[in-house]
Amino acid sequence: MNKVIVVLAIITSIIFTSCKSAQQKESTAKQNYEDTKISNVNQWLAFKTESKAKILDNEKKIAELKVRMNKPGNTFDGLYRTRIEKLEAENNELKSKLKNYNGNETEWETFKSDFNRDMNEIEKNIKDLFR
Repeated sequence: MNKVIVVLAIITSIIFTSCKSAQQKESTAKQNYEDTKISNVNQWLAFKTESKAKILDNEKKIAELKVRMNKPGNTFDGLYRTRIEKLEAENNELKSKLKNYNGNETEWETFKSDFNRDMNEIEKNIKDLFR
């Protein structure tokens, strides 16, 4: 019987000493939240900077296409002009989306995925026009 009491006392003391207090748990949770928030902000800033650079690069390429189209001796049809104008509008739309994104954490992954998909499509279409 004494052995059972001693074993129970040891187990109880281990349980109490290994458990964190509610205040410690709350503090840890708050720290994890802050760390995640900082990480998300850093990811957003990096994504925004990279995306702005890609948009600027697209603008330069679109301008090159327009110059090429307007050079004397080159004949381009209306479809070519329409495709360039469409690419320019799509690129401007991405620029606007990036500028107006409010940083909603719950929609971040969806926004990022959709934005990257649209950006890749524009870049592919620009490359196709350079051929």
